Amino acid sequence: MGDETHYLLPKQRNLSKGSKSWYGGISVNGIVRWVSLNTKSQKVAMEWFGRMQASRFAPERQEAKPVGIEAAADAFVRDVENVRRREAGTVRIYRQYLKQFMAWCKEKGIADIHKVTSAACLEFAQYAFAKSAANTAKNKVIMFRHFYSWIAEHYNISGKNPFKKIVVAKPKPVPRAFWTVDECEKIIAAASGEEYKCYFALMAFAGLRRNEARMLRMENLADGKISLTGKGGKHAELPISKRLKTHLNRYLSIRGTEPGALLPSLAKLVCVSKCQCDQLKCAVEKSKVQSSGQVHFHRFRHSFASNLLRAGRSIKAVQMLMRHEDVALTLRTYSHLLPSDLEEAAEL
Repeated sequence: MGDETHYLLPKQRNLSKGSKSWYGGISVNGIVRWVSLNTKSQKVAMEWFGRMQASRFAPERQEAKPVGIEAAADAFVRDVENVRRREAGTVRIYRQYLKQFMAWCKEKGIADIHKVTSAACLEFAQYAFAKSAANTAKNKVIMFRHFYSWIAEHYNISGKNPFKKIVVAKPKPVPRAFWTVDECEKIIAAASGEEYKCYFALMAFAGLRRNEARMLRMENLADGKISLTGKGGKHAELPISKRLKTHLNRYLSIRGTEPGALLPSLAKLVCVSKCQCDQLKCAVEKSKVQSSGQVHFHRFRHSFASNLLRAGRSIKAVQMLMRHEDVALTLRTYSHLLPSDLEEAAEL
C-alpha cells in the first residue's frame, strides 16, 4: 500500500518573531511537515494549496515532462513580477542571475530542468560565486533556492533542493558610506532646480527610497506626515521633520498645492534614468563635498539612519523610521560611528 498524502491549509508561522511567510502543511501517513512557500501573499499560498489538492485527484499531472531551463526561468520571473509583485529592481536582478545560470547550463549541455542535480548546482556555484562579494553570493544562493523550490512545485521535481547544500561565507558587516547633515544640505543646495532639491531632501531627511520620493503625491502629505506604501507593499506614516518641512515649504511655494504628483517631471519617468544619476553626481561635485565611496541615491537613506544614530536617537526609533522589519538589521547596518564620535564617547 502506498503512502497516504494529504495537504493542510497554509498558515503563517513564527508571527511572534516578525515573520509573515506562509507555510504549507504536507501530511504523509499522519506525519506532518511544514514547508516554506517563500511568499508573504495569502493569495499565492492558497494557489499552492489548490494545486496540491488537485494533484491528489489527477495523478497524470504528476508525470515529469521535459521542461526547458529557459522556459522554466521565464515562468519563474513572470510569477515573481506579476503574482508576487516584487519591485522592478528585484526582477531585474533575478533575470541577471538566471541569465548566468542558463548560459552555464547551455555550456554544460543541460537543457532539461529535471536534469539539474546537486553536483551540477555545486559546480555552478563554484563558477558563479567565485568573484562575488560575500553579500552578493548570499543573495544569489537565496534567489536560486527560491527558484528551485518554485520549479519543484510547478514541474513535479521530487527530492531535496540541490541549492540547499550550497554554503557561502557569512557576509561581514560593512559600514555604509554616508553624508553628514551639513553635507546633505550642501548637496541639496547645489542641486539643479527646486524639484531636485526637494527630491534629495525627501531622501536625506525622511529616509525615503528614490522611487518612493519620486512617486509621492500631494495627497500623501497631510497633518505633518508622509503616508506611503513602500517596499513589500507595507504602508507607513512618517513624521515630517522641521528640517524637511523647510525644504518642502520652499518647493511648494513655487509648485503650488494643487493635487497630483509632488514632483511632476520626475514622476512621469518610467524609471530612474541616467540623467537623474548625473544630476546627483553633478550636485555632489558642485557642493565640494569630499565623497568617498560610490555616489548614489540610496546613500541619502544611509545618511538619514546614520545621522539619527549619531544624534543619539534610539535604535528602535531608527528602525521604525527606516521601516525595517527587524531591529537587528538596523543595528547591524547602521551602528557605525565616526572617529570623532568615538573620541567623544571615551570621555567620562
